[in-house]
Amino acid sequence: MSDIMDVFPSFWRLENRSVIVVGGADAAIRKLRLLARTHARIAVFADNPADEISTLEDEGRITLHRRALTETDIVDDVAFAVVATEHDNIAEQSVDLLRAARIPVNAVDRTELCDFLIPSIVDRNPVVIGIATGGAAPILARNVRETLEALLPARLGNLAAFARKFRGAVSATLSDGKARKAFWEGFFTGPVAQQVLNGDEAGANDAMLTALNRRASSHRPQGAVTLIEVDADATDLLSLRALRHMQRADVILHRADAAAALLELTRRDADRAEWTRAGHAVETAARQAEQGLSVVVIGPSGSLPETRHETLRHGAVPDRRPAALAAV
Repeated sequence: MSDIMDVFPSFWRLENRSVIVVGGADAAIRKLRLLARTHARIAVFADNPADEISTLEDEGRITLHRRALTETDIVDDVAFAVVATEHDNIAEQSVDLLRAARIPVNAVDRTELCDFLIPSIVDRNPVVIGIATGGAAPILARNVRETLEALLPARLGNLAAFARKFRGAVSATLSDGKARKAFWEGFFTGPVAQQVLNGDEAGANDAMLTALNRRASSHRPQGAVTLIEVDADATDLLSLRALRHMQRADVILHRADAAAALLELTRRDADRAEWTRAGHAVETAARQAEQGLSVVVIGPSGSLPETRHETLRHGAVPDRRPAALAAV
């Protein structure tokens, strides 16, 4: 597996922007079902559109042109275009027109004509997750989406919207960035968030105001040190607890030979530093924790000392064969 990503994920803001869709059959319908849930102005070009597309026109959600796309249809506010026609000649002509106007194009089932790909989407607005395989395995992307749909709470978007409503109040109450980070981390794993997920937003609102009133802007966040042992070839043994610490750490201390795949699992904007002596690394981590930082020290099995700090050790998988075979 290459360390270089085939595609780069990003999200479009479509307020006051237009999107062009070429096509009037099943492929176009699938894309329109997604696009119709955005703020975009949608222009559809299809000689013989399906009934569902005509219904979207009747509802005022799209502007339908029962003809082919022309150069004059490509206006300045177009963000991107989706070419979803079954006819190769129409697809190629449309892509040529759009590219000449420097409009990014997604051509359904024609990866070689695509400037960008539309991922499989999990929608818990404003939480939106895109899963893409670079066109290599669309069914796999769909399977991943189905798994995430089953795992994620139905009201996850409500939780994000609730937090957004309080961002200003939290910033005004907690002027220190570390204190705000600690507050939000506690919020999303605490009882107030669970109230929102359970549908009790009124109760959650009262509880949030109470929590904020108890906090002072001078509150000093509490730092922590976590030691994690795992071998470079055994990152699949990492516990969920270890992954949570790695994702939330302000500082990651690791050996120079730490595997890239292991460091990829850590928080991407965390500060990183290499260590050569385990004892010195733990002392450094303790000093940083006194400043309110969350610090994770990572090393291979058997490399980190016994300390008062939380230590998560991930050794080799034990041999579970019958005793008579274990020595073979």
